[in-house]
Amino acid sequence: MGLVALVCVSIPALLGLARAARSAEKFFDTLDRELPRTLEAMRNTGDDLRGLADDMTDGVSSARNIVKQVDRSLSDVRQQAHQAQRTTRSVAVGYRAAWRVLTKPTSRKRKRRPPPSKPMVNPEVKPSADSPFPTQQPISADSPPSQPFEDRSPSQ
Repeated sequence: MGLVALVCVSIPALLGLARAARSAEKFFDTLDRELPRTLEAMRNTGDDLRGLADDMTDGVSSARNIVKQVDRSLSDVRQQAHQAQRTTRSVAVGYRAAWRVLTKPTSRKRKRRPPPSKPMVNPEVKPSADSPFPTQQPISADSPPSQPFEDRSPSQ
């Protein structure tokens, strides 16, 4: 009787085992058909990713070069702006000085210094009657420079 009970209990287990074996066989068949294509697709994806990584590396190095060029250009622009600012200031100071000279009120005649005690005269040059200059002025280190032009500014 023990043998009959063992056979009765083992029959459903053997049937379940046969079903599991058939299911495993179908799975392995599917795996055998699909696995090479999946592996090939994964290999292609890896190659594509490697290509994208190379493209990204090239893009990053190009972007780095562009950033360096932009940085150099900005430095040049800053330097040129600084130079233009300096030049503009110089021109403005020059115009201001010219304006002050042109618009300053005419001053009264300068007081001349008394002539030096011993004038230095060039003995080689003698005044002539037909000379456009009436006489030769004495030259001295202490004497102020003569004014070659008359003050033609409008009187006050």
